[in-house]
Amino acid sequence: MPLANTSVNLAGQPSKVGGTVARVFGWLVLAGGWVLAAALAGLIFLLGGEWAAAVVGGPIALIASLIAYALLRSGRELRKSGDDTEAATKNQAIFALANTRNGVLKAWDVAQMLQVTPKEGDDILTKLAKEHPDHVTVDVDDEGNVLYRFLAVHWGGLSQMAPNAPMPPNMHVRVQAPAPHPPAPQAPAPQPRVAGDAGEALRGDAVDPRGRLEDELAEAEPARQKAR
Repeated sequence: MPLANTSVNLAGQPSKVGGTVARVFGWLVLAGGWVLAAALAGLIFLLGGEWAAAVVGGPIALIASLIAYALLRSGRELRKSGDDTEAATKNQAIFALANTRNGVLKAWDVAQMLQVTPKEGDDILTKLAKEHPDHVTVDVDDEGNVLYRFLAVHWGGLSQMAPNAPMPPNMHVRVQAPAPHPPAPQAPAPQPRVAGDAGEALRGDAVDPRGRLEDELAEAEPARQKAR
């Protein structure tokens, strides 16, 4: 894995180099500003202007000091950022290696992966075990070899070490069941109609045909008697 090892070793190097350059420029600006201020102040003082020397040299020294302070501070922050990025990348690589070694590593394994000496590899693992005792423990086997056991070998074990690292997928996602639909309103059942009075007549009176025939015969009876 030479390409992977190279990428791990180069992690944080741009920030570290930028921090070093900023610090060098800061010291140069500070030294150059003070030398220039002292030279001008001394020259003016020799010419007989004591107050003029202080007025000219003082602001130059002050401006140089402020610029140098800003450069030195930014350089220190850049270098710290580079160190943090390098440590986070190496820790991720160590955890990834532990995934392939059943959670047990030796100093030689880390030294071979990071292309450093076994002493440096042991120092890295020891520091990791001190900073994260819940994830890394130190053990000694029967042969006297120092073993570093990773109790939680997964990418989410030390997610705080890599703020820009992708988060592992959540395997315990809770799926909420959809809310049941409210029951549809039912039409009220028709109530049976009860007549209020027993003698209530129905609409549309029914005509008895027998009664009508008897009425017609009764009306025709006098005419038949006259005919007789």
